[in-house]
Amino acid sequence: MESTAQGVYAQPRSVSDVGDCHFYHTMDLPGHGLVEGEWDLRGGVDAYLGFVPLKGKRILEVGTASGYLCFEMEKRGAEVVACDLSDTDDWDVVPYGGVVTEDYLRERRNTIRGINNAWWLAHRLLKSQARVVYSSVYQIPKEIGAVDVATFGCILLHLRDPFLALQKAAALTKECIIVTDLLSPIPRKVFSLASLLPRTIRRYTVDQILYSPHFLPDPDRRTPWDGWWGLTPELVERFLKVLGFSDTTITFHRQRLTKHARPARLFTVVGRRQNDLRR
Repeated sequence: MESTAQGVYAQPRSVSDVGDCHFYHTMDLPGHGLVEGEWDLRGGVDAYLGFVPLKGKRILEVGTASGYLCFEMEKRGAEVVACDLSDTDDWDVVPYGGVVTEDYLRERRNTIRGINNAWWLAHRLLKSQARVVYSSVYQIPKEIGAVDVATFGCILLHLRDPFLALQKAAALTKECIIVTDLLSPIPRKVFSLASLLPRTIRRYTVDQILYSPHFLPDPDRRTPWDGWWGLTPELVERFLKVLGFSDTTITFHRQRLTKHARPARLFTVVGRRQNDLRR
């Protein structure tokens, strides 16, 4: 992990060429104009973050990628500590056949390096004061210290152990955790059908739907390589309650996934600690 005298925080990286960058988010950069990424969250940031007031809050952003949400949270008055993988950290790759090919790992490292570069380029151009830590989500450094809020933006589906990731962030978080993820249409459709079942078996069936993750890797198609779980908002809510964030809200929204003609459906769960019931 890159470090300076500041301890766990990464040393600023000098990046000037957009060609060295991989933008996960669409954003407008001074001197470069609009750069397109896989997600275009412009106009949807507040919904994405569960409408939580961020002014004056210290935030741990887990999975910052190219940093659009990081810099938007700064604009809203937050101090942000971003956390992400570097090209020397291990991604949770699905091991089809029990192995992960070196070619795929090399491709993944190159992509991560480009994403890290995009963050640093945007950081400089936007005059950001955010700091970043390169670390596995399972080993978030305690040296970061306490934060008021932790955010997970479409991260949990990519993790082999999403609950452990939440647990590690929760250990540093004083007030609330915000989790946004893709809304899988399958459980919602089955849930609608289950409502037609006789009352004697309806509750058990509904619980199985709401609190069971959908395992994404397909051994026949060997896709996806970087996705593990389709989580329901109710399951994420239960995760957060187990971790002590028992005052919860669930909201739904649509965001633009650039490669799709239609906006993607997402959910956001906000969990607050019992001793902090402010909304």
